[in-house]
Amino acid sequence: MNGPRKLKCLSIGEKFNLIKELEKGQLSKKEVAKKFDIKPSTLSGILKNKEDVLKAFETESPSRKRKRGAEYDDIEEALIVWFEQARQNNIPISGPIIQEKALSYAKLFNNHQFQASDGWLHNFKKRHGIAFRKLCGESADVSNDICDEWKSKLSTITSAYKSDEIYNADETALFFKCLPDKTLAFKKETCHGGKNNKQRITLLLAVNSTGTDKLTPFVIGRSAKPRCLKGIKNLPVEYHANQKAWMNSMLISQWLINLNKKMKLAKRNILLFIDNCSAHKIIPELSNIKIQFLPANTTFILQPLDQGIIKNFKSFYRKEIINQILLDIESDGKPTTSIYFTPSG
Repeated sequence: MNGPRKLKCLSIGEKFNLIKELEKGQLSKKEVAKKFDIKPSTLSGILKNKEDVLKAFETESPSRKRKRGAEYDDIEEALIVWFEQARQNNIPISGPIIQEKALSYAKLFNNHQFQASDGWLHNFKKRHGIAFRKLCGESADVSNDICDEWKSKLSTITSAYKSDEIYNADETALFFKCLPDKTLAFKKETCHGGKNNKQRITLLLAVNSTGTDKLTPFVIGRSAKPRCLKGIKNLPVEYHANQKAWMNSMLISQWLINLNKKMKLAKRNILLFIDNCSAHKIIPELSNIKIQFLPANTTFILQPLDQGIIKNFKSFYRKEIINQILLDIESDGKPTTSIYFTPSG
């Protein structure tokens, strides 16, 4: 039995000769690939970048296999100085922060071609000897049999409702002051970081199955009047407070009663899927909302909001925080965070 085929890396000169051989029209693509001992898919990739190969042949040594070094030296020189200063101050720097900072330098240098792609980030770390260093998610045991049984009954449960009348609501914690616990660092560097701030808020998010009705986020914090909200008259969220910033039966009842009023005014009847946590045990009388609990220990699989919706919400929030961290680093060298709301919510 033959072993796995070894990947062949052609030089610029070999790629040039390959293109010229094909242009003669005497051999087919399959025959040219065989002559140069490469796969047809590799040949297709070379032809796709034909112009780049021909240009590289004119400007580089034909025996050179790959172009090495940074293509945007001015951006990387400025970026590595900034990165060194940030690490000297023990500021955790993640990949997205590096990418955002690189884009800001590209704009400063009036470079419109630069793109801080994941591929560029990988090569940047490799060129400068930078690696991720540690400065959890969890899921309960899930019974596949219970999930399968539930799915088989789902069409019966939802049969009386249209798709836009079927909703899901779920709570999630947001550690809004918690900076990354990993950082990009030089490989020989010993990483130190301060204690992560575990201050959190709870978010209740709800949406219908068609995505046409995203309900106003219900936010629970510890302070009834947070300093960061001072002077703000209109919030893109519904804010409430209790001592632990947790959802409780009183708050969920208040949210359900208000949602029921909204549906009653709109003359709508909806089906709402929620998990059966202890805070949801006491449900008020509702005229226009039917509550359907998800089976215990199955929300990791069955909860629609857990299938990427909440993750996507936090990704957008994180991007706003990254931009704020960059501004903080530029102003006084130390990133700070607080509850961040945009006008669009």
